[in-house]
Amino acid sequence: MTDTPRSRPGPRAIAWVDGRVVPASEATVPLTDDGFLRGDAVFDAVLVRRGRTHALDDHLARLRTSAKAMGIRVPVLRQAIVDLLAAWGEHDGALKLVVTRGGVLRGLVSPVAWPPSISLETVEMPWRSALSGVKTLSYAPNQWALRQAREAHADDALIVDDGVLMELPSGALCLVLDGAVVTPDPDRLPILDSVTVRRLAGITDVRRGTLTVADLDAAEEAFVLSATRPVLPVHAIGDREYPAPGPVTAGLRERFEEHIDATLDPLP
Repeated sequence: MTDTPRSRPGPRAIAWVDGRVVPASEATVPLTDDGFLRGDAVFDAVLVRRGRTHALDDHLARLRTSAKAMGIRVPVLRQAIVDLLAAWGEHDGALKLVVTRGGVLRGLVSPVAWPPSISLETVEMPWRSALSGVKTLSYAPNQWALRQAREAHADDALIVDDGVLMELPSGALCLVLDGAVVTPDPDRLPILDSVTVRRLAGITDVRRGTLTVADLDAAEEAFVLSATRPVLPVHAIGDREYPAPGPVTAGLRERFEEHIDATLDPLP
Protein backbone atom coordinates (compact mmCIF):
# COMPACT_ATOMS: atom_id res chain seq x y z
CA MET A 1 0.00 0.00 0.00
CA THR A 2 1.14 3.56 -0.67
CA ASP A 3 1.80 5.60 2.45
CA THR A 4 0.02 8.89 2.93
CA PRO A 5 2.13 11.82 4.17
CA ARG A 6 0.63 11.33 7.63
CA SER A 7 1.39 7.62 7.88
CA ARG A 8 5.11 7.19 7.24
CA PRO A 9 6.33 4.15 9.13
CA GLY A 10 8.17 4.85 12.36
CA PRO A 11 10.44 2.44 14.19
CA ARG A 12 9.61 -1.21 14.69
CA ALA A 13 6.60 -2.03 16.87
CA ILE A 14 7.23 -2.14 20.61
CA ALA A 15 5.26 -3.63 23.49
CA TRP A 16 4.86 -3.13 27.23
CA VAL A 17 5.09 -6.34 29.25
CA ASP A 18 5.08 -6.36 33.05
CA GLY A 19 6.89 -3.05 33.37
CA ARG A 20 9.32 -3.55 30.49
CA VAL A 21 9.31 -2.21 26.93
CA VAL A 22 10.40 -4.90 24.49
CA PRO A 23 10.24 -5.46 20.73
CA ALA A 24 6.67 -6.48 19.90
CA SER A 25 7.95 -9.72 18.40
CA GLU A 26 9.25 -10.71 21.85
CA ALA A 27 6.10 -9.86 23.83
CA THR A 28 4.19 -12.78 25.35
CA VAL A 29 1.05 -13.52 27.37
CA PRO A 30 0.49 -16.49 29.68
CA LEU A 31 -0.81 -19.43 27.67
CA THR A 32 -3.48 -20.13 30.29
CA ASP A 33 -4.87 -16.58 30.31
CA ASP A 34 -8.51 -16.46 29.15
CA GLY A 35 -7.71 -13.42 27.06
CA PHE A 36 -5.53 -15.66 24.91
CA LEU A 37 -7.57 -18.85 25.17
CA ARG A 38 -11.05 -17.37 24.73
CA GLY A 39 -10.66 -13.75 23.66
CA ASP A 40 -12.04 -12.74 27.07
CA ALA A 41 -10.47 -9.29 27.06
CA VAL A 42 -11.08 -5.68 26.09
CA PHE A 43 -8.92 -3.21 24.22
CA ASP A 44 -8.81 0.22 22.67
CA ALA A 45 -6.55 1.95 20.16
CA VAL A 46 -5.33 5.55 20.09
CA LEU A 47 -3.74 7.63 17.35
CA VAL A 48 -0.16 8.78 18.00
CA ARG A 49 1.22 11.82 16.19
CA ARG A 50 4.80 12.92 16.65
CA GLY A 51 4.95 10.92 19.87
CA ARG A 52 1.75 12.36 21.34
CA THR A 53 -1.64 10.69 21.62
CA HIS A 54 -4.94 12.12 20.43
CA ALA A 55 -8.24 11.85 22.36
CA LEU A 56 -6.57 9.55 24.90
CA ASP A 57 -9.05 10.28 27.69
CA ASP A 58 -12.00 9.47 25.41
CA HIS A 59 -10.46 6.16 24.41
CA LEU A 60 -9.60 5.23 27.99
CA ALA A 61 -13.17 6.04 29.02
CA ARG A 62 -14.47 3.73 26.30
CA LEU A 63 -12.03 1.03 27.40
CA ARG A 64 -13.40 1.25 30.93
CA THR A 65 -16.97 1.17 29.62
CA SER A 66 -16.16 -1.99 27.66
CA ALA A 67 -14.48 -3.51 30.73
CA LYS A 68 -17.49 -2.72 32.91
CA ALA A 69 -19.81 -4.43 30.43
CA MET A 70 -17.53 -7.48 30.50
CA GLY A 71 -16.98 -7.46 34.27
CA ILE A 72 -13.23 -6.99 33.82
CA ARG A 73 -11.16 -4.94 36.27
CA VAL A 74 -8.94 -2.35 34.60
CA PRO A 75 -5.52 -1.95 36.25
CA VAL A 76 -3.58 1.32 36.36
CA LEU A 77 -2.63 2.14 32.76
CA ARG A 78 -0.53 5.26 33.11
CA GLN A 79 2.89 3.64 33.48
CA ALA A 80 2.44 1.51 30.37
CA ILE A 81 1.45 4.59 28.36
CA VAL A 82 4.32 6.69 29.71
CA ASP A 83 6.91 4.01 29.07
CA LEU A 84 5.70 3.22 25.55
CA LEU A 85 5.54 6.84 24.40
CA ALA A 86 8.99 7.56 25.83
CA ALA A 87 10.45 4.58 23.97
CA TRP A 88 8.55 5.39 20.75
CA GLY A 89 9.88 8.91 20.43
CA GLU A 90 8.52 11.60 18.10
CA HIS A 91 6.99 9.24 15.56
CA ASP A 92 3.50 8.61 14.21
CA GLY A 93 1.73 5.35 14.95
CA ALA A 94 -1.02 3.70 16.96
CA LEU A 95 -1.12 2.81 20.66
CA LYS A 96 -3.19 -0.22 21.66
CA LEU A 97 -3.97 -1.26 25.22
CA VAL A 98 -5.30 -4.75 26.02
CA VAL A 99 -6.69 -5.88 29.39
CA THR A 100 -7.67 -9.52 29.93
CA ARG A 101 -9.99 -11.09 32.48
CA GLY A 102 -6.95 -12.60 34.16
CA GLY A 103 -5.61 -9.12 34.88
CA VAL A 104 -2.92 -9.15 32.19
CA LEU A 105 -2.16 -5.70 30.73
CA ARG A 106 -0.30 -5.39 27.47
CA GLY A 107 0.48 -2.27 25.48
CA LEU A 108 1.57 -2.03 21.87
CA VAL A 109 2.76 0.86 19.72
CA SER A 110 3.21 0.24 16.03
CA PRO A 111 3.50 2.23 12.80
CA VAL A 112 0.43 2.54 10.59
CA ALA A 113 0.09 3.11 6.86
CA TRP A 114 -2.99 3.45 4.67
CA PRO A 115 -3.45 3.94 0.94
CA PRO A 116 -4.98 7.20 -0.35
CA SER A 117 -8.39 5.48 -0.53
CA ILE A 118 -9.91 2.04 0.03
CA SER A 119 -12.66 -0.16 -1.34
CA LEU A 120 -15.33 -1.94 0.70
CA GLU A 121 -17.49 -5.00 0.12
CA THR A 122 -20.80 -5.44 1.90
CA VAL A 123 -20.91 -8.58 4.04
CA GLU A 124 -24.33 -9.69 5.29
CA MET A 125 -24.23 -11.14 8.80
CA PRO A 126 -26.19 -10.87 12.08
CA TRP A 127 -24.56 -8.14 14.14
CA ARG A 128 -26.55 -7.99 17.38
CA SER A 129 -25.27 -9.89 20.40
CA ALA A 130 -25.17 -9.53 24.17
CA LEU A 131 -21.90 -7.60 23.77
CA SER A 132 -22.82 -5.38 20.81
CA GLY A 133 -20.97 -2.08 21.03
CA VAL A 134 -18.31 -3.48 23.37
CA LYS A 135 -14.71 -3.44 22.14
CA THR A 136 -13.60 -6.97 22.98
CA LEU A 137 -10.71 -9.08 21.81
CA SER A 138 -13.19 -11.67 20.46
CA TYR A 139 -12.64 -10.69 16.84
CA ALA A 140 -13.39 -13.93 15.01
CA PRO A 141 -16.61 -12.61 13.37
CA ASN A 142 -14.82 -9.39 12.36
CA GLN A 143 -11.95 -11.34 10.84
CA TRP A 144 -14.38 -13.64 9.00
CA ALA A 145 -16.09 -10.60 7.49
CA LEU A 146 -12.73 -9.13 6.48
CA ARG A 147 -11.75 -12.37 4.74
CA GLN A 148 -15.04 -12.38 2.81
CA ALA A 149 -14.36 -8.85 1.64
CA ARG A 150 -10.80 -9.60 0.57
CA GLU A 151 -11.92 -12.68 -1.31
CA ALA A 152 -14.12 -10.25 -3.27
CA HIS A 153 -10.96 -8.15 -3.91
CA ALA A 154 -11.96 -5.33 -1.55
CA ASP A 155 -9.77 -3.77 1.13
CA ASP A 156 -12.26 -3.98 4.00
CA ALA A 157 -15.74 -5.17 4.89
CA LEU A 158 -18.91 -3.18 5.50
CA ILE A 159 -21.16 -5.18 7.81
CA VAL A 160 -24.81 -5.32 6.73
CA ASP A 161 -27.55 -6.86 8.89
CA ASP A 162 -30.84 -7.46 7.06
CA GLY A 163 -30.04 -4.67 4.62
CA VAL A 164 -29.10 -2.14 7.33
CA LEU A 165 -25.58 -0.70 7.25
CA MET A 166 -23.66 -1.28 10.49
CA GLU A 167 -19.91 -0.65 10.64
CA LEU A 168 -16.55 -1.94 9.46
CA PRO A 169 -14.75 -4.60 11.50
CA SER A 170 -12.50 -1.81 12.78
CA GLY A 171 -14.07 1.50 11.86
CA ALA A 172 -17.15 3.61 11.17
CA LEU A 173 -18.73 4.47 7.83
CA CYS A 174 -19.83 7.95 6.79
CA LEU A 175 -21.84 8.70 3.65
CA VAL A 176 -22.37 12.08 2.02
CA LEU A 177 -26.05 12.34 1.12
CA ASP A 178 -27.30 15.58 -0.46
CA GLY A 179 -24.14 17.24 0.81
CA ALA A 180 -24.68 16.14 4.43
CA VAL A 181 -22.49 13.71 6.38
CA VAL A 182 -24.55 10.78 7.70
CA THR A 183 -23.38 7.82 9.80
CA PRO A 184 -25.10 4.83 11.47
CA ASP A 185 -26.37 5.70 14.95
CA PRO A 186 -24.92 3.64 17.85
CA ASP A 187 -27.90 4.62 20.00
CA ARG A 188 -30.22 2.77 17.60
CA LEU A 189 -27.95 0.08 16.22
CA PRO A 190 -25.68 -2.60 17.76
CA ILE A 191 -22.43 -0.87 16.78
CA LEU A 192 -19.49 0.70 18.56
CA ASP A 193 -19.76 4.33 19.64
CA SER A 194 -16.88 5.77 17.59
CA VAL A 195 -14.65 8.25 19.41
CA THR A 196 -13.48 9.59 16.06
CA VAL A 197 -17.01 10.17 14.78
CA ARG A 198 -17.74 12.14 17.95
CA ARG A 199 -14.59 14.20 17.41
CA LEU A 200 -15.57 14.85 13.80
CA ALA A 201 -19.00 15.99 14.99
CA GLY A 202 -17.20 18.67 16.99
CA ILE A 203 -16.07 20.42 13.82
CA THR A 204 -18.96 19.71 11.42
CA ASP A 205 -22.56 18.57 11.42
CA VAL A 206 -22.75 14.76 11.46
CA ARG A 207 -26.22 13.27 11.23
CA ARG A 208 -26.79 9.91 12.90
CA GLY A 209 -29.47 7.60 11.60
CA THR A 210 -30.33 4.23 10.13
CA LEU A 211 -28.79 3.71 6.70
CA THR A 212 -29.62 0.90 4.27
CA VAL A 213 -27.93 -0.57 1.21
CA ALA A 214 -30.16 1.68 -0.92
CA ASP A 215 -28.33 4.67 0.53
CA LEU A 216 -25.09 3.40 -1.01
CA ASP A 217 -26.48 4.15 -4.47
CA ALA A 218 -27.81 7.54 -3.38
CA ALA A 219 -24.57 8.67 -1.71
CA GLU A 220 -22.28 11.14 -3.49
CA GLU A 221 -19.22 10.24 -1.39
CA ALA A 222 -18.12 7.79 1.28
CA PHE A 223 -15.33 7.71 3.83
CA VAL A 224 -14.16 5.65 6.80
CA LEU A 225 -13.31 6.87 10.29
CA SER A 226 -11.28 5.24 13.05
CA ALA A 227 -8.59 6.34 15.47
CA THR A 228 -5.83 5.53 12.99
CA ARG A 229 -7.86 6.29 9.85
CA PRO A 230 -9.22 9.82 10.28
CA VAL A 231 -11.33 10.59 7.17
CA LEU A 232 -10.04 7.91 4.80
CA PRO A 233 -11.82 8.18 1.41
CA VAL A 234 -13.66 5.18 -0.02
CA HIS A 235 -13.48 4.81 -3.80
CA ALA A 236 -15.85 1.84 -4.13
CA ILE A 237 -18.41 -0.17 -2.18
CA GLY A 238 -19.16 -3.30 -4.16
CA ASP A 239 -19.85 -2.17 -7.74
CA ARG A 240 -20.66 1.40 -6.71
CA GLU A 241 -17.80 3.85 -7.31
CA TYR A 242 -17.23 7.18 -5.56
CA PRO A 243 -14.85 10.10 -6.04
CA ALA A 244 -11.95 9.63 -3.67
CA PRO A 245 -11.83 12.09 -2.23
CA GLY A 246 -14.93 13.97 -3.19
CA PRO A 247 -15.13 17.67 -2.33
CA VAL A 248 -16.90 17.20 1.01
CA THR A 249 -14.51 14.44 2.10
CA ALA A 250 -11.44 16.41 0.99
CA GLY A 251 -12.56 19.48 2.93
CA LEU A 252 -13.35 17.48 6.05
CA ARG A 253 -10.06 15.61 5.89
CA GLU A 254 -8.12 18.87 5.82
CA ARG A 255 -10.14 20.36 8.67
CA PHE A 256 -9.91 17.20 10.76
CA GLU A 257 -6.14 16.99 10.30
CA GLU A 258 -5.92 20.58 11.55
CA HIS A 259 -8.15 19.63 14.50
CA ILE A 260 -5.92 16.68 15.39
CA ASP A 261 -2.76 18.79 15.24
CA ALA A 262 -4.37 21.45 17.44
CA THR A 263 -5.71 19.02 20.05
CA LEU A 264 -2.93 16.49 20.58
CA ASP A 265 -2.69 15.38 24.21
CA PRO A 266 0.18 16.72 26.33
CA LEU A 267 2.90 14.18 27.00
CA PRO A 268 2.04 12.18 30.13
